[in-house]
Amino acid sequence: MFVLTAVVVCVLTVLHGVEPKALRDTLEQHRVETRSTKCYPRVGCFSGGAPFYSLERPLNLLPQSPDTIQTKYMLYTRESKTKEVVLDARHPDQHATVWTNYKSRPTKFLVHGFLDSVLVNPWLKELKNELLTYGDYNVIIVDWHHGNAPPYTQATGNTRLVGAQIADLIKTLKGDHEQSAADFHVIGHSLGAHIAGYAGERVPGMGRISGMDPAGPYFEDTDKVVRLDSTDATFVDIVHTDGDVILHLGFGLKQQIGHADYYPNLGHDQPGCQKDPISQIADNGVVQGTQEFVACNHLRSWKFYTESINSQCPFMGFPCASEDDFQAGRCHSCTNGTCGRMGFHADKVVPPKPTRYFLTTADHAPFCEYHMEVKVQLHSGGTHERGEMKAMLTGDKGSTGWITMNKDPIDYQPGAIYTYTLGVPSNIGHVTKVEFSWHHMSSVSNPFKWNILGLRHPVLVLDEVDIHEQELGDTVKFCVSGASVETDRRLVLNRNC
Repeated sequence: MFVLTAVVVCVLTVLHGVEPKALRDTLEQHRVETRSTKCYPRVGCFSGGAPFYSLERPLNLLPQSPDTIQTKYMLYTRESKTKEVVLDARHPDQHATVWTNYKSRPTKFLVHGFLDSVLVNPWLKELKNELLTYGDYNVIIVDWHHGNAPPYTQATGNTRLVGAQIADLIKTLKGDHEQSAADFHVIGHSLGAHIAGYAGERVPGMGRISGMDPAGPYFEDTDKVVRLDSTDATFVDIVHTDGDVILHLGFGLKQQIGHADYYPNLGHDQPGCQKDPISQIADNGVVQGTQEFVACNHLRSWKFYTESINSQCPFMGFPCASEDDFQAGRCHSCTNGTCGRMGFHADKVVPPKPTRYFLTTADHAPFCEYHMEVKVQLHSGGTHERGEMKAMLTGDKGSTGWITMNKDPIDYQPGAIYTYTLGVPSNIGHVTKVEFSWHHMSSVSNPFKWNILGLRHPVLVLDEVDIHEQELGDTVKFCVSGASVETDRRLVLNRNC
């Protein structure tokens, strides 16, 4: 235990800038609090023992007082979209006089995480704006920035109190406005996702919790009481974007914990997040650029969720047992409505049992992509070649432009079928034409295939190209029956089989 504690101390020092003396004080505080209990008005008591103290949580601290955390609720409605009305979490009973715009309608809570704040980060208000554009809601931003500063161990402790405060407010609103628990939906990012879980645990029958990359450190592989889980609401959906170990700066939780867990781009290493700090600052400004450099993967979860609210693109995810199966192409189809929708509209497809969904996104906004499965069948009478294939698909609503289908060169075998799943940014409609091309690449291991001085003109011979538009469920087949296409030339297919 001592070695594990020392490792955690080092990680906290590096990641959160906590001075060694402060960590020594935290260790002493932890020693005391694992054997004690703290109680506060309205929200009850919090114990420092198991399961909150465990191998996964060697530095467990109890929540600070409501007077220290100073949680505030910022209400927005369609009657007051830009001007918040603030309620002190210590006095939820005052909502009737403070929140004159609050009505008996669906209510959305938005909860930030560690080191975050509505004062410095615009995402909470951006998400609020998208929600109010979509529907007539009460949108409540939960501001707990006085309790989310380093050390991280204290911030994790404070999440328990903030969750209890949200539950206290929900119970008060239910009683005064004749609302049911099903009317409430808590959307949380990082530590905010676990705050949502603590709230739901205290409100039986809560309608929904959406966890946007729930925090991993101190929560991964812990008891269900410690973290967000599927019992905390009638429907719990999760977006995983940074599920890596903390020593690799993975801030998210990889573990499947909801009814529907979505893993865009395998749930880690999001495309477009590999920029250097100078590029990030140039693109996003100093504050946002620094955040993007340090936690780009972690932040993608709320970007995906925000975009999903009013986008026509469905962020369709494919049910799959594992990331290996998805990478191997074993999970790129939907039958009988089994695919899910990542983000705000995830509740439109509620799986009968807890399900993992995988999907791909673009490397920049808009992130959502339509998935096109392309099968290329080569003619048995062709030759063995090596290279990469490209295609441009044209439909009755638009075109994709040229897309390289295989990132790395492969050896093409006569008579073989090659299947690719392509992501395209818009719905091109029913595909009416495919333009096919390929680029020959020499194999060092087979010098007879070298195209020395351009004396050889490699060709691929095609029989058929099939296109399946997975979001639309539309399949079309184009036959050419032995047509040849020379390297870097183009073959047009527009005759249906």
